[in-house]
Amino acid sequence: MRRIKRSLTVAMLCFTLGIAAQNNPGKKTVVVVDAETQMPLPGVTIENTTSNEYLFSSEEGSFELDPKQNNEVVIKITYLGYVEQEIIVDANDIPSRIELEVEDNLLDGIIITGYTRQSKARTTGSVAKIEAASINTVQVSSVDQALQGQVPGLYVASPSGQPGTPGRVTIRGIGSLQDQQTTPLYILNGMAISAATFSSLNPDDFEELVVLKDASATAQYGSRGANGVIVITTKRGDNEQKDLRVTYQTQYGFSNVNNSKWDMMNTDQRLQFEEMLKDPDMPGWAYSRNNPYKIVNGQQVLKTEQDYQEGDYKLAQLKQTNTNWKKKLMRNGITQSHNLTFDGGTDNTQHYTSVNYFKQEGVLYNSDLERFNINSNIQHQSGRLSTNFFVNLASINSHVSESDFDVSETNPVASLYFALPYENPYDKYGNLTPGVNRFGTNALQMYQDVTRKEKQLRGVVGSNFNYELTEDWKLTSTIGVDYAKISNTHIIKPDTYFGDLVEEGGQGMYSQGDQTNIGVVANFGTNYKYRWDAHEIEAIALMEMNRQKYDYYGFTGYGLIGGLDGNAGGTTPGTPENDFIPKISGSTSENLLLSQLALVRYSFENKYTFSTSLRRDGSSRVPSDNRYKYFYAFGASWNIKQENFLEDIDVLSMARIRASYGLTGNANGFASDFGYRRLYGPGQYNGQISLVPTTPGNPNYNWEMNRILDIGVEFGLWNNRLVGEVDFYNRITSDLFVDRSLSITSGFESIADNMGKIRNRGIELRLSGDIIKQSDWNVNVGLNFAYNKNKILSLGEEDEIITEDYSIHKVGESLGHFYMVRWAGVDSQTGAPLYLDKDGNVTTTFEPDNAVLVKGSYDPAIKGGFTTNIRYKNLEVNALFSFIHGMYRLNTGEFYRTSADPNYRIYNQSTSMLDMWQNPGDISNNPGATHPRYMTDRELQKADYLKLRNLSINYKFKDLGKYNRYIKEINIFGQGQNLITWTKWRGQDPEDDNNWYEYEYPLPRTFTAGLKVIF
Repeated sequence: MRRIKRSLTVAMLCFTLGIAAQNNPGKKTVVVVDAETQMPLPGVTIENTTSNEYLFSSEEGSFELDPKQNNEVVIKITYLGYVEQEIIVDANDIPSRIELEVEDNLLDGIIITGYTRQSKARTTGSVAKIEAASINTVQVSSVDQALQGQVPGLYVASPSGQPGTPGRVTIRGIGSLQDQQTTPLYILNGMAISAATFSSLNPDDFEELVVLKDASATAQYGSRGANGVIVITTKRGDNEQKDLRVTYQTQYGFSNVNNSKWDMMNTDQRLQFEEMLKDPDMPGWAYSRNNPYKIVNGQQVLKTEQDYQEGDYKLAQLKQTNTNWKKKLMRNGITQSHNLTFDGGTDNTQHYTSVNYFKQEGVLYNSDLERFNINSNIQHQSGRLSTNFFVNLASINSHVSESDFDVSETNPVASLYFALPYENPYDKYGNLTPGVNRFGTNALQMYQDVTRKEKQLRGVVGSNFNYELTEDWKLTSTIGVDYAKISNTHIIKPDTYFGDLVEEGGQGMYSQGDQTNIGVVANFGTNYKYRWDAHEIEAIALMEMNRQKYDYYGFTGYGLIGGLDGNAGGTTPGTPENDFIPKISGSTSENLLLSQLALVRYSFENKYTFSTSLRRDGSSRVPSDNRYKYFYAFGASWNIKQENFLEDIDVLSMARIRASYGLTGNANGFASDFGYRRLYGPGQYNGQISLVPTTPGNPNYNWEMNRILDIGVEFGLWNNRLVGEVDFYNRITSDLFVDRSLSITSGFESIADNMGKIRNRGIELRLSGDIIKQSDWNVNVGLNFAYNKNKILSLGEEDEIITEDYSIHKVGESLGHFYMVRWAGVDSQTGAPLYLDKDGNVTTTFEPDNAVLVKGSYDPAIKGGFTTNIRYKNLEVNALFSFIHGMYRLNTGEFYRTSADPNYRIYNQSTSMLDMWQNPGDISNNPGATHPRYMTDRELQKADYLKLRNLSINYKFKDLGKYNRYIKEINIFGQGQNLITWTKWRGQDPEDDNNWYEYEYPLPRTFTAGLKVIF
């Protein structure tokens, strides 16, 4: 009955306004917009409380108002997600624009999903918005690092502290056996961009980020939406800003490494350890008075008193050197940024342009990044045609650390641990003295002799077009190009320690590789949105083309000439006689994705919404028989708070239930763009150049498919002082991309195939509440929590697939579960290491066949974060914590620094090795030095952590007196990134994107102070 009365009221109001429009020239159009973004709000309810009539804003956020002459009208404006507003309108002073403020903490507002935008109250999918203000000032060299802890289910694992290294981003778990196929799709202003392009953007240009997680939200992207979608909207000009607004922001600070877990031996401890080893090749025992022998011509002879005195002198000399390798090999890296923006606009044209410079020195001397960004966004309305043109250009120059992720002396992080404290890197003339097993000195020498440089030129250029055929029907199109030119250079100088080690001639090398990636996106379609009474229907149909092209060529030349070793002209032409034969490589590839899409949504008031999508994708990467696939989704939402039975429950201010189910896919797991075909490459046969098979091909290769069920509840309590969102999901990935082993008689080791299923099932929670909510004083806290259970349901005909030496994919277990021999301690009588066999029996024999499933995997089951925002007048303090639980990693560093056997004792050791077993009856977890050391689950450690990821303090000066004519606002702020980590992990930082720790570049702490001035 209430619906009928409201419909009749709306109809009468529309009829009355129509008659008035014909007879009263005073009718005026009013636009309702978001106060912060200035975006028009469609479907806003406008209630004339004077006459008890209702009206709704159009797609452009407009409605027509016509008060009777000399009368005042009281109108109440309500929109889910915004503060209700009641205003008095005078016939002689009708406003042209009404701004609505977003209601604090309410899980609502306008959501942009790439193909459409609408109120979250009318969405049926699981979507989460990241306000750009939370990342605009964060000082990170790769913007994805700023997303950790922001949204439940969104996990960012940073693999390296190397400036510019992107993180591994996953949404709702890992759904593929291939790690590189877990990255979400990134959409920038409606067009798809690569993950590398996203990481190179300037976060200060972002207006908002929206994370699409379930099928109802992601199925519109078909085969590209299997791992979730992140939609980025860049800042735009303000049509109310008639005059040009100029904003300048700068930050300056430094980065260093948290060494709270550092426990390596100093000189005294190292010499004591060597004396315990009784190794005559080490000075701690060779010169010790407890050692009665010396080695002469390979034979033991008794020492004389002179030998003892000489030994005392040499030990005293060694003890004068206690090199702090952390200070030698690492530094405080300087970070700075400068950002200048210009924006403004009129009713028809709005513009925004920014120029950004960012420079960050790495904590290792041979690493840094320098980035220059230009971003521009222009919107224009001309009659029925509206356009948006955007361009983002980035020039990135970086120096890259040698051999990151490598257990070798060419990795300076490894040398940091390997180097002995009594090693003096310089001779008496101050020159470096590199050599065999001089790990610290060699690392210092490498800083001088080895250079790795990377230059990137990235550009995104795109346009969005909308043409209104009628008030309800418009044509839409997006065209764009994502371009990247990447050049990598590796130089080893001649006539140096490392130049002499180059196998081809021993005179250094110059290597360069250049690759070009071009992605082209074009779509064209139509959007129909019609409202009548309390009903709304939206339909979208479009065609889309995505094309990717890749080219690469590279060469390595040898025999560098001193003075010319900085460019390719310094290489010596190769001949069979001089051993300087260069190496040449190159490749090219491309793929094409053609799609057709249909989206339909029906909403009744803000109460019921039903949606469906259907997409047909055709990929050139798939064999012709399986080339085209259909992807779909169904969703529904119900705003139950608007039902009569909940209207009188005042404690409940908002309640919404939604559910969705759908199918998405992935076509990017093939070995290459043409991996389904038998491929050939250059080779030799019978001494002659020929083509040889390189991959067997598989004409039956198919898509990887994702079926996702999601059920969610959103609620607000006590007038939305506390709001929350809970989601349950079940995601099953089938037809997994697997490299299936083949018989060696086939000539190939494996074949790319589809088999098996993975399930990711979990629950997500988001809470946000105002503890204090006053005009001058506000305290807000928030929590997001996600639990995901990853399980392999099938591996085709296989029960398990061993992926590496110490991990396995096994049916019934999570991906990449660790598979190792178990450690059982140390025999107190003999000092021998003890192990468990497959049956759990203690043995002294290490046998790889005794490996079993142990502890866990590297993908944490629990992820989340919590925030605190405190505001008092113009002072604001924000803190972001992130946490994970259930992550295990193999700590190879722990293995090397707790090994006394002859293979590893040349490296410096942990101070815990001073407790090594020496005599019968000793109780120790470190075996005797005479026993060999093997990797077991002893090195498998929990990598759980709680991090204070960001802390910022901001003070705004707005009342500047007479200077407000020139300066509208001044912000002074300071912040810290990656400040404190609480963890049991025995290393510099537990955070990483893989299951092994191999002396990765440590994640730094960054402290900056900044200034923002708005003119």
